[in-house]
Amino acid sequence: MMRACRGPCLALMLVITPCALAADDDTTTGATVLAQFEAHLASPDCDDASATWRRHYAPFVRRLIDPRDPALARFDYVLTRMTEAGLPSEYAIIPFVESHYEPDQRSSEGPAGLWQLTAQTARLHGLKVGGGRDDRMSLEASTRAAVTYLKTLHRQFGGSWRTTVMAYNAGDGRMRMAQRRGGAGLSFITRIYPDKIHAISCDILDHGDSEHWKAPLQRQLPRLKLPGMLRAKG
Repeated sequence: MMRACRGPCLALMLVITPCALAADDDTTTGATVLAQFEAHLASPDCDDASATWRRHYAPFVRRLIDPRDPALARFDYVLTRMTEAGLPSEYAIIPFVESHYEPDQRSSEGPAGLWQLTAQTARLHGLKVGGGRDDRMSLEASTRAAVTYLKTLHRQFGGSWRTTVMAYNAGDGRMRMAQRRGGAGLSFITRIYPDKIHAISCDILDHGDSEHWKAPLQRQLPRLKLPGMLRAKG
């Protein structure tokens, strides 16, 4: 879904075509990234955004304007991959929930990386896990796998971003079973997952219009594009 930007800072950036945001450009700006994010949101209306989840994730959202923090460059990389795949911007928010946009995160329960993929899901989507190598810890490789997985889920669940992100959290098999049972069988965490995604999206939108964010968003941002730049250490 395409829509006009909410603030003058972002409105100017919407004249940029998708080609201008291609991965072979060396730099971008935070304002350009946020304009691209808003232009491809499936649910841009924030009247129903959860205030609780907005407050909870606010510290991680603020990382986007810290010039010392790589979160904005990582967000730009992921968002560009989603846009290229024809997927909604909401899917670029998933790493905020899963790993706080840190590629080297490991869960004690097994999932790892920016997208917190299980070993099984990672292998099914072409990643190497084992033998001293874990592609889930590569921002580039794990994002490539996540985009492929999300495209499949997006198609399976009729293009509904909310159902897709719940399936991402619960697994597609469990999501299909829950649908057959009228929604029964999904955990509380899965059911609130879209609310978290939507709240973070709206927090980014609202901050993007604020005076506090405008100057930091105008800074030049080197774009991540080389495998050596994207692989997390460890």
